[in-house]
Amino acid sequence: MKEKIMKKYCLAALLAVVIGFSCGAATMVQAAAAVPSAATDKILQEAWTAYNIGEYKKTLRLVQPLAGDGNPRAQVLLGRCYENGLGVPQDLAVAAQWYQLAAEQNDSEAQVLLAYCYEVGAGVPKDPRAVVTLMTRAANSGYAEAQFNLALYYSQGLYQTAKDQKESFRWAKLAADQGYAQAERFVGACYEYGIGVQENPAEAAIWYNKAAAQGLARDGNVFNRVREYSMP
Repeated sequence: MKEKIMKKYCLAALLAVVIGFSCGAATMVQAAAAVPSAATDKILQEAWTAYNIGEYKKTLRLVQPLAGDGNPRAQVLLGRCYENGLGVPQDLAVAAQWYQLAAEQNDSEAQVLLAYCYEVGAGVPKDPRAVVTLMTRAANSGYAEAQFNLALYYSQGLYQTAKDQKESFRWAKLAADQGYAQAERFVGACYEYGIGVQENPAEAAIWYNKAAAQGLARDGNVFNRVREYSMP
C-alpha cells in the first residue's frame, strides 16, 4: 500500500515539474517573440521617418531585410520606393510585386495601392475586376480611402460595377464618418443634389463644412475622378 502511495506521489511530483517547465518555456517563447516585434516596430518607425524626410537610401537599408522576411508594412514601403523611384531606379513591376505580397497578407494599404496599379496598368496589365476585388477587400476592412473609391466606382459605374447611387452614397458615408475629407465633400454634394439620398440642404452644409475644415473647398464636380500616373 505504501509503495503505491509513494509511486503516486512521485508521479504527481514529476508531472508538476513537467508542467512547470512547460509553462516556463512558453513564457520564455512569448518574451522572445515580443522582443523582435518591438524591435521591428522601432525599425519600421525609423524607416517611415526616413522616408518622410527624403532619406530614401536609409529607408531601403532598414526595410529590405524586413520585407524579405515577409513583413507587410515593410513590403508596402519598399513598394512605394520602387513605384516612385526613391533611392532605387523606378520599377513599377517590382513595386506591384511587393504590393501583391503585402496584399496577400490582408494589408489594406497594399490592396489599395495594388488596385491602383491594375487600374492604370502600372507594372501589371490593366484588370478592372482586380481593381474592384482589391478595393472591396480593403473597404470591407474599414479602409476609408478604399471606401471612397468604391463610392466613385458605383457613382459612375466604373470597372464593371453596376451604377448604383445608393450604394455609392453608402460607401462614401462610411468613409466620411471616419473623417476622410474627400468623402465628406462627396457626401455634402449627395445631400445637396439628392444623389443616392434624399435632398437635405442642412446636412449638405454640415458635410461641406467638415470638408472645408480640412482644406477642401466646395467647387468643381466632385463626382468625377481622373487618375493621372507618372510613367517611367
